[in-house]
Amino acid sequence: MAQSMTTARDIPILITSTASSSERRITPSWTLAHLKTKLEPVTGIAPASQKLTLRLPDQSRESPLEAEDEDSVQVGTWPLVPYAEIKSNLKVTSLHPNPLSTLPPLSSVPKYEMPESQYSTLPSTVLAYKKDHKIGRFDPRAPEIQARKAQEMWHEVQERHAPLTSTTNHAEITPTNRCRLTDSSTKLGLVSYVGPVPSLPGPPGAPWIGITLDEPVGRNDGRVPSGERYFQCGRNRGVFVRAERVEVGNFPELGLGDEGSDMEEI
Repeated sequence: MAQSMTTARDIPILITSTASSSERRITPSWTLAHLKTKLEPVTGIAPASQKLTLRLPDQSRESPLEAEDEDSVQVGTWPLVPYAEIKSNLKVTSLHPNPLSTLPPLSSVPKYEMPESQYSTLPSTVLAYKKDHKIGRFDPRAPEIQARKAQEMWHEVQERHAPLTSTTNHAEITPTNRCRLTDSSTKLGLVSYVGPVPSLPGPPGAPWIGITLDEPVGRNDGRVPSGERYFQCGRNRGVFVRAERVEVGNFPELGLGDEGSDMEEI
């Protein structure tokens, strides 16, 4: 099967649904309708039944990806940044004026979980589609592709230098170095971990950067959702990001030695 070529404008995005979670590259010039078509083999949800939301890194709020004319509105209309999350849910419609009022709480409804061994034998599933079309981990070149991506990400770690105005030019991303997130001039902190985090999505062995933020605007305390701890910090002061979002330099801690800042909030 011919593989689509990516361009320099392609953006790595985390695609999640109730059935899958994976990393894909999205071209901002795609229309919303084309994006839904691309997501169908990944999520197993037909384009007309997809309800998409966008969550930016380090934010909990989700924004809907919807438009009246999905064939003309480009995905780049929304603020896509590397490793943002696009969530695909099944669109549900009902003629009942208030359908939720007639339903019991979800916690009280017995849930059926199909064993993986049984699911893998079914013919009309997302897994079967990926096997037949050699997509993702079923691509014979998958190990080579994943290894190359991981190597590129490690190279990114080594190439992320401090700005020329800094007194610590050419500082690599290493623990104890000061840094800031490139998508927010106020998110400053300390590099606390550099290395793989197997439970997070992405190529095996690829580096994640664990940062202890100066302010409690993070998402963890140095632990990942699966429970493993990679560094120690206060509640909501930890965050894991890719190297392309990190800039190392002589950044003073917020509120320390910054006479030009306006401390309007406490």
